[in-house]
Amino acid sequence: MDPLVKLDNEKGELFHDPKKYRRLVGKLNYLTITRPDISFAVSVVSQFMSAPRTTHWQAVLHIVRYLKGAPGRGLIFRDKGHLHIAGYSDPDCLEVTGYSDADWAGCPVDRRSTSGYCVFLGGNLVSWKSKKQSVVSRSSAEAEYRVMANVTGELQWIHMLLAEIGFSVTRPSTLHYDN
Repeated sequence: MDPLVKLDNEKGELFHDPKKYRRLVGKLNYLTITRPDISFAVSVVSQFMSAPRTTHWQAVLHIVRYLKGAPGRGLIFRDKGHLHIAGYSDPDCLEVTGYSDADWAGCPVDRRSTSGYCVFLGGNLVSWKSKKQSVVSRSSAEAEYRVMANVTGELQWIHMLLAEIGFSVTRPSTLHYDN
């Protein structure tokens, strides 16, 4: 999906076959299990399932053309060898790091911000989330603060989970955020 295109629910004509739109978006949503590189684009077009417009259909077709043109592409997950739970000996391998970001009033329909974070344990991605915030933020600082509070809770939860299964994390977590 083109990052410069902002979809809303008022531009363009209503799509003539909403069932066809929902069916194709549902198939794309199922495909995100094996193709996580299209997850964000599919989540955007799935917001318009009740009354799709022709512009939304064009965005869905753009995703399909991307998939057709890039059959062997996708995200590659490699074993970085950082985390060896069974033979745990290096305390540095249990370093917990979080990254967060939010846009301010990014949705042109309801002016709510989209926030997201990802958490790495020993250099390996273990948790992530991207969601439209439930309230309208009055400033970009407020939108950023909300997502930092969410990722801080996630970092604490991961620390408690590791402690519960017998691993003590001695280093403090690191949180990187975009201001």
